[in-house]
Amino acid sequence: MRSSLKEVLRSPDPEAAALATELVRAEDTGIDDAILAVATCGTRSGAVVTLAIRILVERDRDRAPAPLLALVPDGRVRAEDRRPSWPVKAPIVTRYRFGFSRLRQLDPVGQYERVLDCYPTAVRMDAAVGLGDSGDISALDPLAKALKDRFPAVRTLGADAVRRLGNAGLRETVREHPVRDLLIELLQDTLRETRVAAARALGSLGEFEVLEEHRPKSAREQREWARIRQGEIPPLKRIWPGDLTI
Repeated sequence: MRSSLKEVLRSPDPEAAALATELVRAEDTGIDDAILAVATCGTRSGAVVTLAIRILVERDRDRAPAPLLALVPDGRVRAEDRRPSWPVKAPIVTRYRFGFSRLRQLDPVGQYERVLDCYPTAVRMDAAVGLGDSGDISALDPLAKALKDRFPAVRTLGADAVRRLGNAGLRETVREHPVRDLLIELLQDTLRETRVAAARALGSLGEFEVLEEHRPKSAREQREWARIRQGEIPPLKRIWPGDLTI
């Protein structure tokens, strides 16, 4: 099993996604135990542990969290998963790469909503990404907070999260939710990155008339709008190797 996980991590994106999907959908007897054994055997590869936990979550989003949480001591967390010490400890659900954004018993959406109210910027950024990764329709309400956040990076990641939820099969629900109007407002944001993220999210929702009504003034952004209307929207960054909602 360890070799299978390493193969996923070594493979290029499309192949890695296919291999990870096979592991998520596998029905072999004892596969959960085999994956868990890899994560608990003392391997020094934090990437393998992270992937093993993520696949276990994907296989059963209702599984008990305690055995998985016990596998994530700070020494095994990859550098990009670490955060500096904050006055308040960031909730474990902000470690979205492990799939804790999807583990129902942790109430990730409820925790993210509280994070967006008062936590430091970097933690709010993680919450915005986690909401998109949750795949949960209830994530749209707290995402409205992210889209109105005072920090541009949180707004940008919030727009990406709305796009991810739409791509995960919630397109019509997103179009009927107030986040749609907030995305339209972000087309006038002070930060270009945020404006583009909002435009790409709206384009992925099929809101081409809205984009036509809110054409930007700069030639650079007009070219970006034109590409979006033609369906040329760059994929979102993969959250994990098996991420298909891009």
